[in-house]
Amino acid sequence: MRKIKIANVQKRDAEIVFGGLFRKPIIQYTLQDGTKTRNIKVLKSDLKRQYDALFNEYGSDESLSKGILEEDPEIDLNNVGKIIGTTQKVLINLDNKPVYKVKITEVIYNVDGSIKDEKPFTTRNQNILSEYPISWTGKQIPIDEAYNKFIFAKKYQLTHNNGLTFDFLFAMAKELHEKKVMMLLAAGAKGNEPLIFQENGRPYRAFLEGRIIDESYLLIMHISNLELKPIL
Repeated sequence: MRKIKIANVQKRDAEIVFGGLFRKPIIQYTLQDGTKTRNIKVLKSDLKRQYDALFNEYGSDESLSKGILEEDPEIDLNNVGKIIGTTQKVLINLDNKPVYKVKITEVIYNVDGSIKDEKPFTTRNQNILSEYPISWTGKQIPIDEAYNKFIFAKKYQLTHNNGLTFDFLFAMAKELHEKKVMMLLAAGAKGNEPLIFQENGRPYRAFLEGRIIDESYLLIMHISNLELKPIL
């Protein structure tokens, strides 16, 4: 479980834990002997047997098609299907050669796929456990409106780790439950920055939803970086 520093509407803050919501699968897959299945990575092909490399070797699609029918150059029978263990990412250029000096940029696209802006990549530090707690912005959104306006990438459940944080979170959940709203959360000294969960991670807007039954509570943090807008 990870930690997050969050403040309530009274600006009182606490470090609590949060984690993803997972459902245990109902169906389990096994082999014929009853052994549980596991996911593995296998080698499909190498760079020499990809389309671009084969096209350069044969010179045209017609020659390549004929070669595939007669020679099977796209298949390496000695290596295809081998189990892959630990791997490392390597950046390559258009000639499939490793590159060592890389200039990373951030590209922003328009809705039609064209490039809107390109700028040098800047390092983003995580801000969910920093000097300034995640705070309530005061902007409340009805739950049904939030679900129809934003695409939520993930959901995290906020949980207490002692009696004091139970009361702290239960009060949050109760207020949101009674108003049937989500509360927009923000980070930073001024309380107007998106949440960044890890170093160089994507910035997200976060919405807090609360539910209660008797003396039990459920506090869910929905995060989104996509907003649905009407077509003009």
